[in-house]
Amino acid sequence: MALKAFDLVSVLDRAELKIECLEASGKDLYLGSDDSLVVHYVVEERTSESTGKIFYSTNKICQKNLGTKKSVNQLKTASALGRLMVLSDGNLYLLDADVLNTIGSGPKIKSVSVFCINENPNTLDPFTVQLCVGKRRCIMLCSLHEDRVSLLKEIPTAEPSNIAMDGSFVCVAGQGEYCVINVETGASQDLFPYDPSSTYPHVKRVAKEEFLLAGPGNLGMFVTAAGISERPPIQWTEGVSAVSYYHPYILTISSQFIRIYSLIDQQHKQTLNFSGGQLLGNFDGQLYVAANSCVYCLMPQPWTSQVQALMDSERVEEAVELAEHSGAVGMSQEQYHQLCLTLMQRAGFIKLSHGVYDQAKDFFLRGCVDVREIISLYPGLLPSNVSFMRAQPPLHHIADISQTMHGDQTKIEQAKEFLLNFLIQMRNSVEPVTYRMEVDTAIIKLYAEMKSPSLMTFLNSGDILCSLPECSEWLEKHNQYSALAKLHRVLGDLEKSLEVLTRLVREEIKDHHFRGIQDLVDCLICANDSSVIWRYADFVLDRNPSQGVRIFTESQATLDPSRVLQSLQRYPEARLSFLHHLIDTKKLKDEKYHTELVLHYVDEAVRLIKEDSSPELLQEARDKLQDLLTSSCHYQPQLVLKRLQGTSLHIETAAVFGRLGEHEKALSMLVHQLKDFTAAEQYCIAQSRGSSREKKSSIFIMLLKIYLRPQPGGTEHDIELAPAIELLSVHAGDLELSEVLAILPTSWSLSIVHHYLRAALRNSVHQSRIKRIQQALIRSENLQQKFVLHKLYKDMGPIPLANNRICCVCNRCFTSCEFIIYPNGVMAHPKCAPNENVCPLTGTVF
Repeated sequence: MALKAFDLVSVLDRAELKIECLEASGKDLYLGSDDSLVVHYVVEERTSESTGKIFYSTNKICQKNLGTKKSVNQLKTASALGRLMVLSDGNLYLLDADVLNTIGSGPKIKSVSVFCINENPNTLDPFTVQLCVGKRRCIMLCSLHEDRVSLLKEIPTAEPSNIAMDGSFVCVAGQGEYCVINVETGASQDLFPYDPSSTYPHVKRVAKEEFLLAGPGNLGMFVTAAGISERPPIQWTEGVSAVSYYHPYILTISSQFIRIYSLIDQQHKQTLNFSGGQLLGNFDGQLYVAANSCVYCLMPQPWTSQVQALMDSERVEEAVELAEHSGAVGMSQEQYHQLCLTLMQRAGFIKLSHGVYDQAKDFFLRGCVDVREIISLYPGLLPSNVSFMRAQPPLHHIADISQTMHGDQTKIEQAKEFLLNFLIQMRNSVEPVTYRMEVDTAIIKLYAEMKSPSLMTFLNSGDILCSLPECSEWLEKHNQYSALAKLHRVLGDLEKSLEVLTRLVREEIKDHHFRGIQDLVDCLICANDSSVIWRYADFVLDRNPSQGVRIFTESQATLDPSRVLQSLQRYPEARLSFLHHLIDTKKLKDEKYHTELVLHYVDEAVRLIKEDSSPELLQEARDKLQDLLTSSCHYQPQLVLKRLQGTSLHIETAAVFGRLGEHEKALSMLVHQLKDFTAAEQYCIAQSRGSSREKKSSIFIMLLKIYLRPQPGGTEHDIELAPAIELLSVHAGDLELSEVLAILPTSWSLSIVHHYLRAALRNSVHQSRIKRIQQALIRSENLQQKFVLHKLYKDMGPIPLANNRICCVCNRCFTSCEFIIYPNGVMAHPKCAPNENVCPLTGTVF
């Protein structure tokens, strides 16, 4: 079906002249003949009572013969001034618009080839009309008044064939080339050439600073004042004699047809038969066309009717663009907004029926469609307890999606995927979602039907509002039991969720999305009631202790650690994990938990030694034990030491001795039994970290004594000479020189200890110098303070303290010469003014 944008209605069936030009203003119609005659008609629009159709009646008012015996080339009205401008034989006349009397004695301007009115004038005077007049070698900018035409500016140019003016710009069709002239600056912008022998240079203003020109190859070219084209051209036919613009259409007329093109998409929309057509014009919204002796009116159809016709023929994009460009003509803004929303919704359903899902989604979102209208097309997705009636008048004629897709399962699945994606996008939008229950129910049902793993992700997002009975039935129907358990949990029914998961663990029901006991544990972790956890604890632990312990370590409920440990007696690995949780995560300082964990690793290390296990396993166990012994200070060292006796875990035993403060025993074990001098040195460093220099020195002196003392049963030659010398060299700064000299063997030569002595003396000198520097800095600071005090005394002079002077804070007299005085003269007792920089009376900071 073709678009019907306009109807032809007769205005003047037969005029008694050959029409050369026409002009209209309101009800006034002016015709110019081929023999210098101008005729004035009044046109009345009427409506037939019988048919309701519009028709016109015309009444001839008067006529005027200009006496040139030449054709009238142009007519233009200035309605604000009541004047009619007439161009004939190169003369521009000014007539009274009512009676056609000549204003003045003759033509106002001679040798005129063409003229136009500025349709976007720069003047603020409503009783002045701006003209642009084309002459042989120039264009003239003029101002029209009631009785005269004033020249404002003259710009040289080639003789124009046609012109149009907007604001400060004049588009000129010269001899074979178009150009745009800025009348304020005189600057000219060349556009493009044309062939005068085959192309009539139509020039028509269509928008602010934009013109429509007749281009080569029967193209209508849109050009801005800047010389660029912002719209694609229109391809029109040959023989176009006149062009006009009526938003949003471009109209052309030829000898046989009137053709209408859309400014939106530049496509041909309608053709009207009109024999002998020559003239076409838009006169303040009134469209007239004329042949040699008749005049017709082009009656625009209401844009709503045009949109409806386009929608009926499913030309969706054209209908939407036409509505968006038409504006709220003939209706309120609210009515227009609602009409556009309905149009978008209808467009969305048309695109949906054709399977163009991206465009359907876009139209639905722009039209703010009631989402239930879409869901209702999919049988079973709307909750049964929702009473929904489709919109009236209907937005579509789709019974259901299966009927639209003619039963094609592939297309039906694609349509369901579209609905799911659309609902998810709506739900994730920033705007609040209406009909959340219907949306969430449809999403869950679609996910379940598709057996999509994304269902669990959707449920994990929380904040689900759905019809639980229907969703439960749908999930069971499609064996989505994991999702069913998750749904119960999200909606707050933990017992039902646990019931479903327990059945899955027992394999009474099956679901390939079920991850096993982990899902049941994840559900129990969310329980706030400890009785629920205890009811399922043994069920979980019997099947997977490593997963089961998570219900205690990650639980949101408050659990008694002692009871948990008691319940984990049969599960050693789980018990060990829980102990680590208590100590490492919850940072409990209860010594029974620390002691049990330490003893576990002691027993584990002893067991691995007895079983002659791999060195890697043994070292791993010992590393854990050593780390625990050094990092924890809450275990019972005596109990641990008793368990370590008789074992070969000497490093661990030394760590326990250190915990008891028995550093000598610890160091003796490291030095004499393990011969691990590096460990002994690291022990000293660890034990003295953060301590004073004296304590640090005492620990290193203790290690030096052990090095220099033979172990029981040994001789003086069994001392650890090399480690002792290395200790003296490396830690010279940590050893007190006097104590070292007291314990060094007298038999040692100077060459043995000369490195230590040199470093010790250097350190001693350094410390002495540091102290002297500190003393000098203190004396300097003291001297500066004395100078400041002396200056204050000198500047202030004596401060008299009268007998009647009182403290501003406590209002008591001063009983001694101790007082505080501030620069503002306020005096106070020292105890009444705790801050010497802030006045206690005014709060001023000095």
